[in-house]
Amino acid sequence: MSDATPRPAATVVVATQARAGLEFLLLQRPADARFGAGAWAFPGGAVDADDARASWTERLPDVGESRACVAALRELFEETGIMPAPLRGIGSDVLAGARRALLAEKTSFSQVAERLGVDFSSTRMAYFARWITPRGAALRFDTRFFLLSLEERPPRVCLTPEHDAAIWTTPSAALRRSSAGRLPMMFPTARTIERLAGFRSVEDAMTSLRAVQVEPAHVRLGVGEGGVTPLAPGDPGYDEVP
Repeated sequence: MSDATPRPAATVVVATQARAGLEFLLLQRPADARFGAGAWAFPGGAVDADDARASWTERLPDVGESRACVAALRELFEETGIMPAPLRGIGSDVLAGARRALLAEKTSFSQVAERLGVDFSSTRMAYFARWITPRGAALRFDTRFFLLSLEERPPRVCLTPEHDAAIWTTPSAALRRSSAGRLPMMFPTARTIERLAGFRSVEDAMTSLRAVQVEPAHVRLGVGEGGVTPLAPGDPGYDEVP
């Protein structure tokens, strides 16, 4: 059987500065989800056709990978209700109505942006990683990762049935809970959090990650005494796995 072609996707690490340092948003997928069942992950999903519309050209931050950038922003709005752009008098009821129409597929994200005059060009983002699902998986994704900096934590996160729960956490707290088995997550999510743990602040992370030259990271599955282990480029044994 031939490998499934990885589907273009995007995810976004929504970060704010807290007293304890950088904190970010994680969402928990339902136990019966087709992909990442029960796992905690960043907001995100597949790129769709509307994400490539020419009308986005003047509305985005200069981070490259424009289709994936739009997808990350769209998925964030769909999954949490967070719209990380100046709203200029747009009321919460109007914004909530636009989100309901988007989720019901009665409108597109580009139409929402055009109708409400939403402009993301001043949104602080960095494109910093690209992870590709291992060969042989039934569902494969080629996912671009973005960091998005917010001045303050949004007052609430409004979830859809696509997720069961949401938490704001620091990298160190997330890694402790993951090690204790209380915060299951997919491999790229864990590796991203390990990377974030190296930054003292959101500003440090933004400055560093904006300078990254992104290379695709193809996850491979190694088999050892402990069973199947996902491996990233540079890990011991990675080059020995086809």
